[in-house]
Amino acid sequence: MKEKLAILLLVIYLFGSTDAYQLLKLPLLAGHYVKHKSESPYMTLGSFFKMHYIDPQPFDNDYKQDMRLPFKTVLNVYGRNLPTDLTIIPHINFRAPVKNTGLPVALNDNISPLLLTYTIFQPPRA
Repeated sequence: MKEKLAILLLVIYLFGSTDAYQLLKLPLLAGHYVKHKSESPYMTLGSFFKMHYIDPQPFDNDYKQDMRLPFKTVLNVYGRNLPTDLTIIPHINFRAPVKNTGLPVALNDNISPLLLTYTIFQPPRA
């Protein structure tokens, strides 16, 4: 029983919040193809799809039937996604750094790096 309820809820969700409800229009697609095939017997399934989904739709006698085909019109009722192409152009400076002509840099190469940590890392005292 739980499995059937889960499937029912999944189907309700898919048909309500996605474009899966367009699959219910497949019988209209088949009937429309049969109508076109009877009018012009040379029409293939590929040319039917090309005429209705790729080529621009002319305003002819069956324009309303063409717009009722699956995935021709989509309800945009549900939430929108934020645009993913937000472009942030970083500022890049291509100039060479200016040398400081003020005080000379003081380097002390006489101190060993081991001595710098000597006062921090010592064994525990009693």
